[in-house]
Amino acid sequence: MSLITYLTRVRFADAVLEDGIESELRQCGITRPFVLTDREPDGALLARFLGALPDGMPVTRQLLPNAPLTQANLLIAVERFRAGRCDGVIGFGGIAAIDMARLLALTYADKSARTRVLTGTATTLRDRGRALPVITVPTTAACGAGLGNCIRLVRADTRPVTLIGPALLPSATLCDPTLMSDEGPEAMAAAVIDVLVHCVETYLCTDWNPPADGIALEGLRRASAVLDRAVDDRGDLEARRELMAAALNGALAGQKGLGGIHALAHALERQVPGGPAPHGQLHAALAPHVLEFNAPAVGKRYRLIAETMRLPESADLPTAFAKLGERLSLPLRLSPTGLARTALPQIAAQAEADPTNRTNPRMATAADYQTMLEAAL
Repeated sequence: MSLITYLTRVRFADAVLEDGIESELRQCGITRPFVLTDREPDGALLARFLGALPDGMPVTRQLLPNAPLTQANLLIAVERFRAGRCDGVIGFGGIAAIDMARLLALTYADKSARTRVLTGTATTLRDRGRALPVITVPTTAACGAGLGNCIRLVRADTRPVTLIGPALLPSATLCDPTLMSDEGPEAMAAAVIDVLVHCVETYLCTDWNPPADGIALEGLRRASAVLDRAVDDRGDLEARRELMAAALNGALAGQKGLGGIHALAHALERQVPGGPAPHGQLHAALAPHVLEFNAPAVGKRYRLIAETMRLPESADLPTAFAKLGERLSLPLRLSPTGLARTALPQIAAQAEADPTNRTNPRMATAADYQTMLEAAL
């Protein structure tokens, strides 16, 4: 088992859930955990997780929908945490569980932080303040290995707010590739694109952070080498291990910043009729157009990305991402989601206001984002 201390503690190994959870609970001082999960309540994965907890440990649980976070769900979590007399949080599962765990840990003990979050007066969060201890246990590579520093919340007035900053980091994360075995080809394909986009956008963003650039490129190298195997063969543990490692790279490097693909995806998530599309599916449709828009501002970086991904020397990166989405059977258009053209101006305005737009390599206005959306529709 590798113990990595970079921004926070990361335990990475096959079966590290069973090997590391009890130690992390002790280290975090958690004796009465509040478990947030978006996994099936009668599923084998959740049963395995609960079985790994110390015998007799009192556990309070909340099942979350696999959807963007809402103010209502956050306030329910606050009340259940209080009623269970809990002293720490565990997020087990995908993006919904991981994000809610980190948000609850940040805002439960600090009412002023909760007020700032819910009113949208604080979107960049740098100080954890009196945050509760929180452990994340991802079951997918699509949630930044449990380490992302960006969370999307929909307030009671239906207005979204994007929160970003190091205050959202967990106390520790357990990266166990064997927990990814239940993901089917479609979910894995979306996760692959999600991992690649995290690494690409971090590498391209405007902030200066050479160590993060190196980590992002290494994540691209790892993910590109195994992406077909990870999607096609559920039993290929080595491929899924490498994809989880690449997701970790993207999350660690992601402290540098993100860009326009995420800005658009955040704005789109609540606009898709019938519920949000998986994050990576939106990325597959958006990436070629945002990459095309950013091309004049990135210098030699597209060539370095192409070399790292082992693309042909003559490869055009936006086209290569479109071909990759097609190869993975992901939708390359937004139109199948039922998105109305009349919604595009509002989505474009939200993308311009999103914090991830501030580090996009080329300044993008709402008009620019609307043009990209129309091309993707």
